[in-house]
Amino acid sequence: MSGTILSALFSHATQRPDAIAFIGQNTLGEPETLTFQQLSEQVCHYAGVFSDLQSRCVAIYAENSLSWLIADLAAMYAQIPCVPLPKFFSPAQIEHVLSLTGTDTLIYDQPLQGFESCGELQECAIGRRSALNQTSKHSRSVHGGILPGTVKITFTSGSTGQPKGVCLSQQNLDQVTSSLAQEMAKQRDLEKHLVMLPLSTLLENITGVYVPLVLGLTSVVLNGASVGLQGSSQFSPEQFAGALMTYQPHSLVLTPALLHALIAVTHHLPQLAASLQFVAVGGARVTPQTLAEAHHLGLPVYEGYGLSECGSVVSLNTPGANSPGTAGKILPHAEVRITDDGEILVRGAVALGYINQPLASEWVETGDLGYVDEQGFLSVQGRKKNQIITGFGRNISPEWIESESQQWDALRSLIVVGEAKDRLMGVVLSQDVEKVTAAIVALNRQLPDYAHVCQVLLVLSPQEYRALLTANGRPKRHLVEEQVNLWSNDIASFENIIKRIDLSFEH
Repeated sequence: MSGTILSALFSHATQRPDAIAFIGQNTLGEPETLTFQQLSEQVCHYAGVFSDLQSRCVAIYAENSLSWLIADLAAMYAQIPCVPLPKFFSPAQIEHVLSLTGTDTLIYDQPLQGFESCGELQECAIGRRSALNQTSKHSRSVHGGILPGTVKITFTSGSTGQPKGVCLSQQNLDQVTSSLAQEMAKQRDLEKHLVMLPLSTLLENITGVYVPLVLGLTSVVLNGASVGLQGSSQFSPEQFAGALMTYQPHSLVLTPALLHALIAVTHHLPQLAASLQFVAVGGARVTPQTLAEAHHLGLPVYEGYGLSECGSVVSLNTPGANSPGTAGKILPHAEVRITDDGEILVRGAVALGYINQPLASEWVETGDLGYVDEQGFLSVQGRKKNQIITGFGRNISPEWIESESQQWDALRSLIVVGEAKDRLMGVVLSQDVEKVTAAIVALNRQLPDYAHVCQVLLVLSPQEYRALLTANGRPKRHLVEEQVNLWSNDIASFENIIKRIDLSFEH
């Protein structure tokens, strides 16, 4: 049983063998292409390699490349669970993941630095022209808690603790891929996608590899540096603009931060918007003002919503059904209902569960607050567990205020706190008191009085600020609350680390 994704690959390989499936670079940075026939041959070949190695769980630790997707599809064809490892994971997190999953085969582009293998691994290095060069043949017993039927294990790094592994079946991946392909097929001008996010991100794994395969389109897969991504937090607008100019993609999938980058480069080079037909944005809410600015520049930006436990995408705005400020309409494979306390529940393409922990219900409790309007558009208001209850008894989502603040460059790093306090406070990475003050005043003018940010702590050191974030840049909110209380109680002792701004507040 090959499923929708692989059946499409082999069908295209038979009917359109010389059509280009993927454009990219090998690990030496040299340009290369893969036709559907070449891809199908390599997938079958390396599925055989994994079978010969008697692999029972394959992990991929590598930059985006054609070799990455070949290894992924080969594991899928061999029906071997595949574990994409984010490059931003620490050695300790990687060791935890490999141990938890019982991984016995590791695919990499560079040997892991600072990593001590937990047991013996069969190791394959990704080499030239999509070759996976076997470098050792060690074996070890698999003792992981992978759930039966798992073909993909995607790990998410939460705000605390070790990464959590979500077990997905072939049916999960096929359902979400088919739903997205059905929506994308309505956009007749989509022929080329540019991969911007790491393929270890389930969203890009599906939208950048599986959906193009099903539709028979071309996807461009470059390493992070070639599209402007340098490490986990650095970005080169010049490289980003260069990739857009060179490949002229019709579609992209971006985070809100990358959308801001796209808007910035398009201001300088308006012609970059010419080829784009569909730009999906997910991961966090985008303000209506940002969406309006994007559309004013000719950027066709559409928000969506999803989570790993539901196969990545649950809802999406499209050109034919678009309501800016919402997360779009529910995709065909999914069903949504809202609990009495406002939590979003999702059914359809639901994961098998977590490592060693099957899901207890067919309805996934997302932990997100939201509602569905009369037209069927889903709005997401923030995390249920992050909700602040002020000293006046108001329930406030900090993500709402943080999202609104993204209109001002000075507030891009804003984190809002204020549990049980009479007023809300903000934390911002900045040394510019005047710019932050002006931006907060402008922000407060757009918010109801109970949601005003009345005090701001400027964190002067990037290192101090990064300590408040998870590895993928999300606030550790309980830690932020604790740190704000510590700083606020003794400002003088931390004058080299923070500055405080007090603003007037009217009830």
